[in-house]
Amino acid sequence: MVRDYTCFIVDDEDLIIQRLELFFSELSHRESRFQLVGKANNGLKGIEEILKLKPDIVISDIVMPRIDGISMIEQLKPELPHTQYILLTAYSSFEYAQRAIHANVLEYIVKVPLREADLDRALDKAAGILDGVKKKEEEFQSLNVSVLENKYRVRKQFFNELIRGEIPSHRASDFANRMQFHFFQANYCCFIVEMNLYESFRNEYSAVDQSILKYAITNVIEETVMNCGGGVAAELTDNRFIGFLSWEHNRSEMDTEYVCQTLGSQIVAHLHQYLNQRVSVAFGGPHRGWESIKQAYTEAKNVSEDFYYHTEKVVKTPAHRFHYHNDKKDDFQQKLGDFLAWVQRKVSKEELEKQFADLNQFVTDHKIHKSIMAPMLRDLYRDIIAKFRSGNTLTADVAEFPIEFMTFREQLAYIGDFTFEYVHAGQLLHRAEIMSAIRFIEKNLKQRLTLEAIAEDVNLAPSYFSSLFKKTMNEGVISYINRKKIQLALELLHVQDYSLLELCEEVGIVNEGYFCKLFKEYTGDTPKQYRIKMTRYESK
Repeated sequence: MVRDYTCFIVDDEDLIIQRLELFFSELSHRESRFQLVGKANNGLKGIEEILKLKPDIVISDIVMPRIDGISMIEQLKPELPHTQYILLTAYSSFEYAQRAIHANVLEYIVKVPLREADLDRALDKAAGILDGVKKKEEEFQSLNVSVLENKYRVRKQFFNELIRGEIPSHRASDFANRMQFHFFQANYCCFIVEMNLYESFRNEYSAVDQSILKYAITNVIEETVMNCGGGVAAELTDNRFIGFLSWEHNRSEMDTEYVCQTLGSQIVAHLHQYLNQRVSVAFGGPHRGWESIKQAYTEAKNVSEDFYYHTEKVVKTPAHRFHYHNDKKDDFQQKLGDFLAWVQRKVSKEELEKQFADLNQFVTDHKIHKSIMAPMLRDLYRDIIAKFRSGNTLTADVAEFPIEFMTFREQLAYIGDFTFEYVHAGQLLHRAEIMSAIRFIEKNLKQRLTLEAIAEDVNLAPSYFSSLFKKTMNEGVISYINRKKIQLALELLHVQDYSLLELCEEVGIVNEGYFCKLFKEYTGDTPKQYRIKMTRYESK
């Protein structure tokens, strides 16, 4: 891919500046990659403007009042080490040549007479060097990312094998020493970070974006842990991450509880703030030594099972567990049977909502463990399909109940919305909700939209709304919103020349890097490249 290079002129002679401006104007018709972005008539002004614009190539006179060209370059080099400098001179002086070589100046061109062939050759040489620098930077960045990704991949495998008891303690100790995990010999506790609304996450993001976000989540968790003392974090599986918090000296139960609650709240807040991801955190009790790791994990995992009856962004510790009423299983099973016998075609949304509210109230009063409750709800889903299968136009589109990553309330809401659509099959009632969602998105496009806010506006469960939107529109909600935001950005750019920050504010995307990534993904160009192309097109 051909790069564009920005150029800047510094010369105290107006005639030379005009000559160079004409050169770049003519060059743009045959070689569009070199763009003149500014000029200055002395070295001090040159320093000020060059530091502001950060051009790729600077063409400067040597002898100028107040500060000469080589002194200017020597001041700019520390700030702009990759910028290439081409010197123009009317003087043949060995002293200037020596200083130019010492300043690592790319070319030294006599400007009387100023030959275009010399400038063409110097610009091509500068472009070659800049391409080489860019390639090395990309290779180095790719190497760094690859090393980090491999590190996290190895950690993931290590901790998964460790908690399954597949690694003997002496091997674990050797690995830990290589990875500099020294804290396991001190006091530590294990914690689990679970992504909320994971079904929606899987519907909305591509496999590549999911991987990138999980990598970022691991980084944020680990940085937050390090701010609280010491420890490590790694991806565990699907929607879960494992972490360890360590401390040197013994702590009371009260102190440990306080530290865990503080760390958990910070992890929840940071992941929402930086990545817009909602998570819950569960801690196990304090432990010491390699031989206790499996037990430490089991404790945290047991605490995390309470997430099933929470909504999102929760911090749980062993001191705040739910009490389960598993003896109420038969009573709830009877209530599900009564509901199945009651439900029939054409029941209203209000009638269904009342029935599901009664089921929810029973479970609120008598919580039954997920291992018992989730299979009962899965069976209810299948029984509803079996009851209304005959003559149902939606039968071919019915998906397996997404039981694994949903909370109880998500599962119940999903079944409620599914049942309403299913018993009204053929009328496509929920297409109206999708159209309403699209109107809501259009109306609030300049805001920071979330799946949950849109689902709430159309009165559907987020997970069910997410799958229904994708099924109806052949595109995920987030993907649709992002595409519309970039379309809005393009419309705005045709009206006036917005800065990147202004553009982000206008379309409701707070992260400039993320906006640029989306912009290039949808248009093939960065905002800067798009502006240049647009300016070139309009000038024709």
